[in-house]
Amino acid sequence: MTDFQLKNMTRTIAYGLTALFMFFLAIQNYRYGFYELVYTATLLMPLLGFGIAYTYAQRYVEIKDYAHHVLLTVMVCLIASNIDNSSSNATLWLYPIGLLSYLVLPFRASNLFNGAILVCVTLFIAVQQELYNGLLFFTSYLLVSGVAGIFAYLHHHKNHKLIELSLHDALTGAYNMKHLDDTLTKEISRSHVTGNTLSLIALRVDYFDQFTDVHGNNAAKELAVELSEVLGSMIRAGDSHYYSNGSLFYLLLPNTPQEGMLIMTERVRRTVEETKWQTIGTMTVSLGCTTSTENPATAKSLRNEVHSALNEAETNGHNRVSHFTQQ
Repeated sequence: MTDFQLKNMTRTIAYGLTALFMFFLAIQNYRYGFYELVYTATLLMPLLGFGIAYTYAQRYVEIKDYAHHVLLTVMVCLIASNIDNSSSNATLWLYPIGLLSYLVLPFRASNLFNGAILVCVTLFIAVQQELYNGLLFFTSYLLVSGVAGIFAYLHHHKNHKLIELSLHDALTGAYNMKHLDDTLTKEISRSHVTGNTLSLIALRVDYFDQFTDVHGNNAAKELAVELSEVLGSMIRAGDSHYYSNGSLFYLLLPNTPQEGMLIMTERVRRTVEETKWQTIGTMTVSLGCTTSTENPATAKSLRNEVHSALNEAETNGHNRVSHFTQQ
């Protein structure tokens, strides 16, 4: 399970638990005769159900959207419409929505969302009722959202460090293969939405097995580290490089058409050939490359294409670039 899929599972569970909480809250309001809040609950339930369905539909596609922001904002507006000049019972419904935002929105967005609730609802209560009630809500909501925000902040930064460690190869510092498959899936989805071309390059040091036999595994590892540093310095912002094993690397180039990809591959080939390497002196690499087409592509199909092109480059004499062409 990818990090994005885990995040969507958390969102689904959060929407479900909030719906369950709202259901029991509606029952209590019905028992005490607050029928307007019960009517509000009948509107909130479908919205929470839509949140679950929307999250499930987006479980394999990570495209930036604002559906969750809009959904939570509509919920807050529905609840705020029940605040009148004599009662603030409806404000109790805002607390679970605020906590929900920390589970379904990015950390910064959830802080802005709760800040907007804090200011707008406080002013609304102060105008509708009196300043004391507004300050009472301000204090209680600030306390609840502040504690939730602290826990969300600690969780966010701890997860961020753990995720960074899990995504990188310990030897070269490049991204690992698990992250390549995850990123390829996301970028393929993005390219289908935007219509931009996605390019993938695979490269391998020529005669690397013979070099390892002669100089040993430690020298081979040092060479992989050297090559990773050079590749990392050559790619553009938004591009990324990945290390598999031995001397096999991948370059992922979003929003790059075939012409730009071929320029990049030839630049890499020539740079490696002309560089004086501390471990080996001189060396060459073979490269295979491909671009996503209008046909549906998957991470596996793109990797198969660059492997086919890379094998062709090595078969035809090494130190060359081969572009995958559909048969």
